[in-house]
Amino acid sequence: MRLVFLILISTLCATVLVFSQNDGGRSINKKGQDVNKENKVQKASPRIPSVEELLKKSKEGKVDADSMWLIIEHAKRSGQTAIDLQSDGSCWVLEKKVISGVNASPYVVKYISKFPNQIGENLLSLGREKKILFADNSNFARSSINEEKLRIGVSSNNGRSVHTSPLISFSQYPDSFREAVTLVLELSRTMPVNKEAMGILSAEFVNPSQVRRLTVLQGQKLIAVKDPGKDAKTLSAIIAAARMPGRKVVVSDPEEWLRVVTYLNYNKRGPNVNEGRFLISVGKQTYRVYAEKTAEVR
Repeated sequence: MRLVFLILISTLCATVLVFSQNDGGRSINKKGQDVNKENKVQKASPRIPSVEELLKKSKEGKVDADSMWLIIEHAKRSGQTAIDLQSDGSCWVLEKKVISGVNASPYVVKYISKFPNQIGENLLSLGREKKILFADNSNFARSSINEEKLRIGVSSNNGRSVHTSPLISFSQYPDSFREAVTLVLELSRTMPVNKEAMGILSAEFVNPSQVRRLTVLQGQKLIAVKDPGKDAKTLSAIIAAARMPGRKVVVSDPEEWLRVVTYLNYNKRGPNVNEGRFLISVGKQTYRVYAEKTAEVR
């Protein structure tokens, strides 16, 4: 009996000793882990920039562009001048006068194959700057009709990438840019009038929600025009106007102008018209194209 009692006591002592060792090991491991956590260098979380910093950074640098257009609204609504600088260095200058604030004269179209002294390159370089292209338009609502206003547009890759600025007062642009524009306008006075220009096209995007109202309810015809694709080296005037809304595109090819006149008179009766607007669909997008005639040059 005593032997059995001694065996039970020795077994109990051994069990208590094992548990004590395990608890001690766990305590040591836990302390070691705590020390490692304290010695481990914690990585700092990245700083989130403020909205003001993001806006400032968005206006730094330049956008990619190889062509440019300017739309100038003259003071007192007396007319409009459009400067269209092509990727090959050539330039169209379109001038329209408004008489008595109502009647607008046809566009007078001038052309130059290349500006001297890299004037065109300098103007394009300035127009690509984000701080100029994305100018502040907060004062537009307070601008007077006695002020000239200007809108900039730049594009690259045949209109696949397009950026435009708001229409704001000409005086709000930097001095360097205003000087470059003024120099081009001065040179345009001596530029020859182009006799081959037959018309001017411009386009605007039509919201999909408005297409049904224009076609079904108002009965306007929607003409499907095939997009030549991103690899096309040359664009028709209609596609160029659609890809770059707001740009004034000169039509000098008789076949292209005949196509424009055909679209203007699509399913219409009576004498043909060579001025007006029509709807086209290019891919999944719909555009309203405006056609304006040019002044007759003898």
